[in-house]
Amino acid sequence: MGEVNPNDPRPPYVQIADDLRRAVQNGEYEPGARLPSGRELAKQYGVALMTVTGAIGLLRDEGLVESWQGRGVFVVDQRRSAPDVSSRLAELADVVEKQSADLADLQARVAALEGSRRTKR
Repeated sequence: MGEVNPNDPRPPYVQIADDLRRAVQNGEYEPGARLPSGRELAKQYGVALMTVTGAIGLLRDEGLVESWQGRGVFVVDQRRSAPDVSSRLAELADVVEKQSADLADLQARVAALEGSRRTKR
């Protein structure tokens, strides 16, 4: 882990997120490990705290880390979270299937109403 490259076309927060992601993938931070504080990372990378906050937010959105107010930022155990993702996808598939059936039913009722309206004229 190192510095932000001013010649890199990526924004600084993306460079930091990429660097931290690489460190997690290489095992420098094991699942459950606490990352250095935002202030420590800002000092290490030579950036403002808000830049580090953006990088952590990006990693949090990806599900790579989770943060707890007053405790810190921790690496998520991807093995633990994988079943949660697959079960959530199954739930969403069920919702989409039900909505598709509801839509087909609604389309059939609209067609029936339009048909009865034409015969009344």
